[in-house]
Amino acid sequence: MRRTGKLTALLALSLVLVISLAACGNKNNGNNQGSTNGGGASNQKATVTMGFWGTAQDLKIYQDAANTISEEYPNIELKIKQYPSSDQFWNQLPGEIAAKVAPDFIKISNEGSYEYIQKGLFTPLDDIVKSTGVDMNKFSPASLNIWKVDEKLYAVPNSSSPGMFFINEDMWKKAGLGEYPKTWDEVETAAKKLTTKDVHGITINLDPYHISNYIKSYGGGWGFGKTINSPENVKALEKIFEMYKAGIAVTPKSLGFGWDGEVFSNGKSVMTTGGYWYKGFLKDAAPNLKYSVIPVPEGTVKGSTMIADSYVVLKGAKNKDAALQAAYYMTNEKTQSEFLKIGNNSAVESLSAKFFEENPDFKAVQPAMEYSTDFEYPAESKKFKDELVNQLESAILGGSNKSAQDILDGIQAQFK
Repeated sequence: MRRTGKLTALLALSLVLVISLAACGNKNNGNNQGSTNGGGASNQKATVTMGFWGTAQDLKIYQDAANTISEEYPNIELKIKQYPSSDQFWNQLPGEIAAKVAPDFIKISNEGSYEYIQKGLFTPLDDIVKSTGVDMNKFSPASLNIWKVDEKLYAVPNSSSPGMFFINEDMWKKAGLGEYPKTWDEVETAAKKLTTKDVHGITINLDPYHISNYIKSYGGGWGFGKTINSPENVKALEKIFEMYKAGIAVTPKSLGFGWDGEVFSNGKSVMTTGGYWYKGFLKDAAPNLKYSVIPVPEGTVKGSTMIADSYVVLKGAKNKDAALQAAYYMTNEKTQSEFLKIGNNSAVESLSAKFFEENPDFKAVQPAMEYSTDFEYPAESKKFKDELVNQLESAILGGSNKSAQDILDGIQAQFK
């Protein structure tokens, strides 16, 4: 399970086919759009499918919403399709789009979404918002702006939350440590004391989401591909390499786990970068585990990613009006309140204020809402993320001995 989705080569290979087939299949979409009640002109019931990947708790909340959608939209039947993991989600989706059996709308994060918007896979929503009359003013301006490209809106905002840092409370106290770390230097010092034969001080998932939190804490960023090899980014990678060389850091792959949350929940590391989804996962996977959540430690500045989940209508949706209305229904107060309980900070402005009241365990990261920023991957996000992961794994797990500067210079050369 990897929250932000490590895409595979299948997606890239399928994009051209997907776009061409979607274009052929959408010629009559304008005639298929439903009324504001979600049905077509004939008032027939529209069946809409939503695709997502996430936890069992997520599925229950979504299914409950699907069961009650007729209260708001009596002419819409909503079906929920859960994918087992992010990899399977992105592996299966291109083929499903090409075969015209894909969901009508999907939940995704802002990480890497720019690439799919550029390739024409998502439907601009502005005209559909007008035709359906849904009220987008209930969402915070920031949550809307992060999904606008060339002044067009591409998603219904769902949640937004900063990157976080998780610490196993019991292991920390058992080691006799005091205050939680505020900087990566303090993390490194603590990790040395926490590392034992069976436990590593920190998990560092060699994944773009996690790496981005490190580079932002050093004042760096990807700059949509323009600042990949900046001095700040190099310094952040050097800190990561330093912790691996010291034997205090571990990547999930080296332990046979799929993602960092599994390492943390199984007590194989004491600290890790993560996000709000940990709360729901740990409730099921390790209900007795006591943990604390703090902002991403500083390298040289306060910095972290802002992860934003939203619902996007695919180009191939048979009934775009009904798809948008169903997506919008997922942001109703009851559904959003349920997600608040498991750690999702709602994009609905009136509910967002309740987030830290409902989730006091996340209270320490509230200040990070002010300085966390978008990922700013290059437009060829998949290519960039794959290359970054390959180079980091080669250096840390494969013994390539490339320096941080060499790795980032090599990647930068591909995105000039």
